[in-house]
Amino acid sequence: MKKWLWILFFLAGPAWASPVAGLTLVGEGKMRWLFWDLYQARLYSEDGRYRSGDFPQALALRYQRDISREELLQATIEEWRRLEVDWKPEWRQQLAGLWPSVRKRDELVLRVEQDGVSRFYFNQRLLGEIADPDFALAFLAIWLSPDSRDPALTRQLKGS
Repeated sequence: MKKWLWILFFLAGPAWASPVAGLTLVGEGKMRWLFWDLYQARLYSEDGRYRSGDFPQALALRYQRDISREELLQATIEEWRRLEVDWKPEWRQQLAGLWPSVRKRDELVLRVEQDGVSRFYFNQRLLGEIADPDFALAFLAIWLSPDSRDPALTRQLKGS
């Protein structure tokens, strides 16, 4: 019986695989607003170095406060507008269908594969994907653009 349990565990293993499996930490930091920590961010790449558009990459956000799905969506759109990112309206609808509201200690991870497909994970569980390769660069720009809202966090994430 024990042997069968081990076999089932190893067969089911990929369902529990980390969204950052096979990637190396590039850098990490905290996003603060006034007196509050909003989230901890970590960026991963295949070799532990950041190069724009060189995938796979993953961005992990561990939230330090409760934030509704609508607030997350609105903040994303506001940042795209502020950064003058050429974003597509269907991305908002796709994100609304994927993202939940988050609570303190929840983790949302974006993993971008080599082919540009973006997969979102919530607390290690796959939520779904956005196949448009333009989405990945637009979304990552929020944290990695030279004009990001928090340049110190951007430098930390890039490991520079």
